[in-house]
Amino acid sequence: MSALRQDLGWTQFQLAEYSNLDIAVISQIERGVKKFFEPELLFSLANAFQLTTLERREFIFAASGLDEKQIVRQPTEIVATDVFDVQKILERMIALVGEIRLPAFLGDVYSDVIAANHMMLAFYDISPSMIEDAGKIPGGYNTTRLNFGRESVGRTQVTDRWHEYALNSMRAFRANTLRYRAWPYFKYLMKTFRNPVEYPFFDRYWKLVSSMEQDNDVSIDHFAYQHKKFGSLDYIASTATALTSFGNLFLVQNLPLDQHTEDMFDQLKLQAGLGVVRFAPWPEKPMP
Repeated sequence: MSALRQDLGWTQFQLAEYSNLDIAVISQIERGVKKFFEPELLFSLANAFQLTTLERREFIFAASGLDEKQIVRQPTEIVATDVFDVQKILERMIALVGEIRLPAFLGDVYSDVIAANHMMLAFYDISPSMIEDAGKIPGGYNTTRLNFGRESVGRTQVTDRWHEYALNSMRAFRANTLRYRAWPYFKYLMKTFRNPVEYPFFDRYWKLVSSMEQDNDVSIDHFAYQHKKFGSLDYIASTATALTSFGNLFLVQNLPLDQHTEDMFDQLKLQAGLGVVRFAPWPEKPMP
């Protein structure tokens, strides 16, 4: 909770005032003294933080105190489940990415790209050198590098409406990571992304989405902009979620909304072909 409060630049006193809660309660929560959270307390905090519908769900999950292994269905003698067989799920999802005939990638809760198909790599014009160097750079596998890193890969492709594009990307990163703000890997990423030399655009957009008023209640983002190479594009980034005992996996694919975009994706399929390239490790998250 302290991470959400600090995102908004609030003191504990201000959070107590905005949520209409006693400051002693805020202090107890942040120190880990208070373990049980009444529904009204969670409701007041979610309202004070201005959480979107998707963020509220993640916030409540985090407040439950249950870890990933407890949230998913538990196997028994008569019920089989694959959610604990992470390698089986991972291989199945990666295979799907390679078979999809649209630009697609597989990401995790931190927005690390675990795998991307050839069409998606061609869509973003990812160079072989960037692929080779990704594992050597902090945050190199993350979509945040593409959109907010100093290479400005995403920004060079989007010739107009970049601001809306960037907000969509950052909003997804904020919502998906909300449950993991206290985890070491999230803290590592945030320290990395707040380096203004390597990620000059990150802090601005992180602060913007931390105080946005519009709601986001569906995991579909609409993108309509002028692409440097492909012209006017109109598509949605649709997400299919795989639930595992190590957190969710997100299969994101770009679905065309007009004929021109569909034609461009067909060209990508002919030029790049099918297939998949693996990137970030999962579920292990090594840190320097």
